[in-house]
Amino acid sequence: MSGSDSQPDRPSDDPDTLHAEFDWNAVSPSVAVVQTVAIAADREATELSPLIETLDPDALDQLFVQSSGPDSTVSLSFQLGKYAVTMTGTGDVYVRTESVRL
Repeated sequence: MSGSDSQPDRPSDDPDTLHAEFDWNAVSPSVAVVQTVAIAADREATELSPLIETLDPDALDQLFVQSSGPDSTVSLSFQLGKYAVTMTGTGDVYVRTESVRL
């Protein structure tokens, strides 16, 4: 996992990236990332590997809920299965839908 202060590329810049927006006070970041990856994978969320196998969902929720807002510079990038995920404190979730080569 790595953090970054830069904004990820917008979906129009990369057709292989799915973008979703959330309000971290209404939807937990851990649920949002699973839902977005499920859409990218064209699968049900219950068919994916549990998020806990990649990172701590409670820590993810705490990080983004405590640092969310329109001026937030917090972002986190990580690999979830074969998908590259970037989340921001402003409520954006980006999932690279083209398989990431390891």
